[in-house]
Amino acid sequence: MNAFIKWGIGAVLVGGGAAAWYYWPSSEAQAVSFRTTEVVRGDFVSKVQATGTLEPQELVDVGAQVTGEIEEFGTDVNGNRVDYGSEVKAGQLLARIDDTIVELDIKRAEASVAQARAQILTARANISQAEVNKRKADRDLERARQLGVGDALSQMDYDQYLTQAENAAASLESAQAQMANAEAQLQSAEAMLESELRNRDYTRITTPVDGTIVVRQVNVGQTVVSNMSATTLFLVARDLSKMQIWASVNEADIAKVRPGQEVRYTVDALPGESFTGVVNKIRPNATMSSNVVTYIVEVDIENPERRLLPYMSANANFIVREIKDCLLVPDAAFDFRPSREQIDPSVAELPRRPRPSRAEGPEGEGAAEAPARAEGSAEGEPAMVWVQRGQYVVPVRVLRGESDGTRSIVTPLAGESLEAGTSLVTGVSMVGGAAAGPRGGQQGGLFGMNGPRRRPRGAGGVEAKPGQNVQQQRGPHM
Repeated sequence: MNAFIKWGIGAVLVGGGAAAWYYWPSSEAQAVSFRTTEVVRGDFVSKVQATGTLEPQELVDVGAQVTGEIEEFGTDVNGNRVDYGSEVKAGQLLARIDDTIVELDIKRAEASVAQARAQILTARANISQAEVNKRKADRDLERARQLGVGDALSQMDYDQYLTQAENAAASLESAQAQMANAEAQLQSAEAMLESELRNRDYTRITTPVDGTIVVRQVNVGQTVVSNMSATTLFLVARDLSKMQIWASVNEADIAKVRPGQEVRYTVDALPGESFTGVVNKIRPNATMSSNVVTYIVEVDIENPERRLLPYMSANANFIVREIKDCLLVPDAAFDFRPSREQIDPSVAELPRRPRPSRAEGPEGEGAAEAPARAEGSAEGEPAMVWVQRGQYVVPVRVLRGESDGTRSIVTPLAGESLEAGTSLVTGVSMVGGAAAGPRGGQQGGLFGMNGPRRRPRGAGGVEAKPGQNVQQQRGPHM
């Protein structure tokens, strides 16, 4: 029993020593390290960012209107077989389709034309025969009329002459109708022959423009089947020295884009290089994907050296506004809030954080007017940044202008000074002492468990009465 008591007393002494070591204030001094960024002077660009693809300005679709097998390809301007990237001239042969069937159709059409012409000759002969018969019938009828019906000419004979004359006239009209029909058949046969001759021309696939072959969709030996629409065989870009970017712009930014606007863009194939273009037009038809509405904007670009190829991906920046030679501050500098101990003691009275003037404050009282800004300064919202001065910071009041999402334009207010290269504080890093945790920064107490936070000296401690609230020291109200 005595052994257990001794072990218990020993454990209490060891635990008490460890607790005293853990909670006893460290003698190490607290070190403060400011995270800073620099003010720079440069050009501010407000832009709309978008992505798109490079497209030829004019793409000609070369197709086939007849059915047949591809027998051979033509040659380009250099005498090589037509293929991707070949340079071709207008009228140059790209491919030839087997024309055996077309030649047979031409022969049938020629035979139909000959037959129609023969029918015309027959119709003409029939007309001549009918005219002869009609003249004879007219003469017989005229003699019967002169003789008259009587003893020499009965009524029956007279009626017979009259009927013959009428039949002869009808035969002539029928022969003339046959002639018109034969002429119509000849026209139809000639039209069919012309169509078949044109189909023979269609077996020779030629380019209608000068340009570069971008796509070849057939091979030698492949059968082309033509239906209601012409089958596409080649895509020819008229002039690759002038191209376009088809950029997708979000509906939230489309109002900032206008024809004639400058566009700066880059392509992944040429890193480090930037190119320029001009907005041609905004297509009014929008597309929706995942509830996001976008519009296609066509941007005209120059490609004199043919370094840019069709269908490259482009990262385009539509220049909305550009300001030359202005002070630029990273946006992170406006979020820093120092404590009172971090502010230079020489700052006797802290300036109130500037804000836009308004008629009434939140309590109905008149709010403080925004400080006067320097003459000729840019428009913006009053703001405050902090400049590092040794181990302290000092405030500088500025007008915060337009931001590009990373940096903002600033203009010092009257009586303030801010220059390029000045270090602005964006945050604080605590190292050493109490700031780093108990006993030189070890996280957690005995057995890895976090102990209670120590109260700062001078804020209660042993002088605080039991149950008394201890107020932590706070920085100045901004």
